[in-house]
Amino acid sequence: MFEESPSPATRQTQRRVLGTGVLATMATGCVGLALTSSVSLVSATTWTAVAMFAVVGLWGYTYVYAPENVASRTAEQSDTDDPRVYDTLGLPTSVTLVRGTLVAGIAGVAGMVVFGPATEWMAWVAAIAYGLAAALDSVDGFLARRLGRVTDLGGRLDTTVDAFGLLAAPLAGVVLGQLPWWYLSVGAARYVFVAGLWWRERTGRPTFDLPPRPSRRVLAGLQMAVVPVALAPGVADAWIPFVAGVAASGLLLGFGRDWLYVSGRIEPQARVRATTPTKD
Repeated sequence: MFEESPSPATRQTQRRVLGTGVLATMATGCVGLALTSSVSLVSATTWTAVAMFAVVGLWGYTYVYAPENVASRTAEQSDTDDPRVYDTLGLPTSVTLVRGTLVAGIAGVAGMVVFGPATEWMAWVAAIAYGLAAALDSVDGFLARRLGRVTDLGGRLDTTVDAFGLLAAPLAGVVLGQLPWWYLSVGAARYVFVAGLWWRERTGRPTFDLPPRPSRRVLAGLQMAVVPVALAPGVADAWIPFVAGVAASGLLLGFGRDWLYVSGRIEPQARVRATTPTKD
């Protein structure tokens, strides 16, 4: 949902995004500078570059979608009701951005290990950072409902940060030797799914609505519980391959079932979400 001409509230949101983005970028640079006392200059520079790239990307994404900083419609509202437009990010969305910054730091750890030796403290930093980011995943949603600040922008950012976290943290786990390489499929699953939807719509194939399924959130939450434990050296190393395998299988099977829904291979009577119906 984009405005042809940004409203004053949207412009104010964008100014706030720019301001907080500058602060987040500066903070990332300061952490990178502090790292030079603990690791090689190449490793510190790599961490800074990767983390800063992710931070700038996150705030740039937020700036682009600032017009969605509006109250999400409830089931009782009609399509003709004008949603409330906010001119501040609000506490819930700010918490989501903090989560994204933590994930950016984890991505930096993954990059740092590529250019230098992996150490136990790096694994602990990644484990604690992702554990905190996962814990905050419940906090931002709770605050949004409690404060009445459930917005389209907040929902979009929440999903984006969740997906990026399940890509960056397992990648860090693999390069640190804490997770098996095949667990990267968990992080890639959503991006492959979205790419498949884009391809179907681009080629004129029908795409159908997904039916509600609470287990989607449960399976994603399970990964967020498994990954921090897997990243922590010596905590459950002997059990991680089995536990990670069970968790990953559930998530991947869920994505497979969802693909059958959106492609119309099961329950094709579902309402068409987008499209020009053509031969599939």
